[in-house]
Amino acid sequence: MHLALLMTLLCSGLFQAGSLRESSNPEPNRPDAIVEEVHFRHGDNVLAGSLFRPALGGPHPAVVLVLGSGAQDRTYGGVGTTLGKHFARSGFVCLAWDKPGVGKSTGDYHAQTFRDRAEEALAAMRFLRARADVQPDRIGIWGHSQGGIVAPLAASLADEVAFVIEVSGWQGPVWHQDLVRVEAELRADGFSEADIQKATTFAQMRMDLIRGTGPFEELDKAQEAVKMLSWFEHVHRCDRALFYSARRNIGYDTGPSWERVRCPVLVIYGDKDTSSGPPEGLVAIIRRGLAKAGNQDVTVRIYHNADHSLRKSETGGRKEGERRAQLQKKEAGADFVLGYLDTMTAWLDKRFGSGR
Repeated sequence: MHLALLMTLLCSGLFQAGSLRESSNPEPNRPDAIVEEVHFRHGDNVLAGSLFRPALGGPHPAVVLVLGSGAQDRTYGGVGTTLGKHFARSGFVCLAWDKPGVGKSTGDYHAQTFRDRAEEALAAMRFLRARADVQPDRIGIWGHSQGGIVAPLAASLADEVAFVIEVSGWQGPVWHQDLVRVEAELRADGFSEADIQKATTFAQMRMDLIRGTGPFEELDKAQEAVKMLSWFEHVHRCDRALFYSARRNIGYDTGPSWERVRCPVLVIYGDKDTSSGPPEGLVAIIRRGLAKAGNQDVTVRIYHNADHSLRKSETGGRKEGERRAQLQKKEAGADFVLGYLDTMTAWLDKRFGSGR
C-alpha cells in the first residue's frame, strides 16, 4: 500500500491498500465478529460506521480506529474490516467510520484540521461509552499514518483515552514529512541522485508555497512544467482543494501532544516505511515527549521487512507496491507481516483484559 502522510496524504489523497486477508493470523477457534451499522454525531456531521463486537459475553474494552489520509471509508481498503474482525474475535469492540463526506457520512473531510479529527475521535469514544456492551473506562485509539498524528492529539485532550496504538505515524513538524517521503520512495525505487535532488527540490518548493499565502495557481503552473518527468508520479499532483486543506494543517508539530499523553502507548513501525521514513528518529520523538509527560508505559515494536502498512516488503517502494497490487488481483490479497495483529491484542489483553 502507498499511503504517505503529507503530500500523498494531503495533496494526492491516494490510498492503495489492496485486500488484506486474515490468513497470516488464523483464528479458527474464535467465533466470528458481529457487525452492526451505527451512527454518531460530531458537530453538524452525522458519521456512519461499522461496529465490530464479540459474539460472546461483555461488556468489553473497545478500540476506535482513526484512519489515514484521503477519502477513506470505514473499510480502509480492507484494513478497517480486517482489524475490526480481529479485535472483535479477540474480545474487543471496534469502531470504524466513514470520514465526513465519504460513504454514508455527512460533512467534508477537506475542511478538517487535525484538532477537528481528534475531537471527532473523542466523539466516537463518547458514543461507545454510552453502550452497555462496552467498558466505559477501557476505550482507546488506534491510529495509522495521518491517524497516528491524530491519536496522540486526542489523548492529549482527554484523560478518558485509555490507550494509544500508534502505527506508522509521522512525528515532528508535519511540513517536513513530504521531503522525507519523496527522497525515501525514489531511493527505494532506484532513481538516480540527480532525479532525487530535482524531486526533493520541487517538494521543498511546494511546501514553501503551501506554508505561505500564495495562490494555488502558482503551484499548479510549477506542476505543469514537471508533470512528464519520471519522478513526478512519486511526488504526486496536488489539486486546489487539497492545497488549501494542507494549508490548514501544515504547521502542526506532533511533539508537544506526546508531552500530555499519560495513558499506555504501543508504538509500531515497519523498517521499510518510505512514507514516514526510518522509524528510529520517529520513536525518539515519541519517547522524548512521553518522558516529559512522566509516562513510562510505552512499548515499541519495529518489524523487519515491513512497509508503511505493516505488510511484507523488501524495499517499501512504489514499484514493489504496484507489482504486489497486480498479484493481488490474481491471488486475492496480501498479508500483514507475521505477528502484527496478535501483538496489538496481546498488549491490550495484558493491560485491560479482553472481556471474553
